[in-house]
Amino acid sequence: MGRKLFLLLASLCLLVAGSISACASRGSLPAKSAALPKELTKEEKAREFVAHMSDAQKIGQFMMIGIGGTSLDQDARNMITTFPVGNVIYFDRNLTNPEQVKALSQSLSKTIKDETGLTPFIAIDQEGGMVMRMTDYLPPMPSAEALGQGTPETARDWAGKTAKELKNLGINTNFAPVVDLNGAYHRSYGKTPNQVIPFAKAVIQGYEMQGIKTSLKHFPGIGKVKTDPHVDGDVVSISREQLDKEDGRPFLELIRQTNPENTFVMVSNVTFPLLDANEPACLSKVIMTDILRKEYGFKGLILTDDMEMGAMAKHYAFNEMGVRAIKAGADIILVCHDYGHEQEVFNGLLNAYRDGRLDKKLIDEKVKRIVLIKMGMMEK
Repeated sequence: MGRKLFLLLASLCLLVAGSISACASRGSLPAKSAALPKELTKEEKAREFVAHMSDAQKIGQFMMIGIGGTSLDQDARNMITTFPVGNVIYFDRNLTNPEQVKALSQSLSKTIKDETGLTPFIAIDQEGGMVMRMTDYLPPMPSAEALGQGTPETARDWAGKTAKELKNLGINTNFAPVVDLNGAYHRSYGKTPNQVIPFAKAVIQGYEMQGIKTSLKHFPGIGKVKTDPHVDGDVVSISREQLDKEDGRPFLELIRQTNPENTFVMVSNVTFPLLDANEPACLSKVIMTDILRKEYGFKGLILTDDMEMGAMAKHYAFNEMGVRAIKAGADIILVCHDYGHEQEVFNGLLNAYRDGRLDKKLIDEKVKRIVLIKMGMMEK
């Protein structure tokens, strides 16, 4: 049986029969006279699914890439089928009108599901204000700063309107809200945690009501940066005590108040030397695993910011970035623009997985975390 067919059949069994293992052992649905298998828990189903994935399919779940145009052209198709990436992010270059975006989302979803057996996260940065895509068609949501001068209810309403339109376009993930304090470009709801938290929570609720997943960003907070990370790296000298009281507090409180299956955390590529003297946040085990995962108790997906930003691309090799990020605690790596860079990150991860630099048990646990969330999306 071909690998793709096997995974498709496994996915079908998961959704229809409730058990991958019942199909995997025979390659078909059991005969009526066969003894019924015990009902598997969701966790067991995910573990069985991961056990039947190829090395490349596992690594592909760690990737979120950008594609070059407005359709699934040959270059994009080759990227997705040769390197079975699990997730895609849209930019203005991909978006012209609602009909085109719907068609693109359908093509991507089908192709990725055929390759991996799983639905992709199809994401966008639709924060409002200066960070908006497809402005001729999507609701003109005010900036976070402007919304922060009103009421959380208004912010929730704007998020709900935007979420409805994103869902109609086949987009299931929005990288919002920004919970940085007093950030540049009007992207922050306020200067203090008490200002930011209620607005961010309301925005998450607005998206969640329409089934759109969100992401708190940019952990551990980049409101104090002076250099735009798109251009180059920067250093923020904030102590651990300051972190918990100031920049990290919105993350901590919102982690406690939101569903980790629906709200992810995006980690910045800024360096915080008083937290980790050597690594930027997106490569830091101290920041992602020790603080975010263990001390703040976050159980959802940890995503890096775009690895092609100057803060990373000017200082690190692409074939090592993903390996270091996954080792440090990330679950999904964003590489948003260049197919060559995306392939370098993918191959770097795959080679490290195969030669033992990445622990296979750790990788399987991370993939299972992603699969569990996607199983929930496929069941709806």
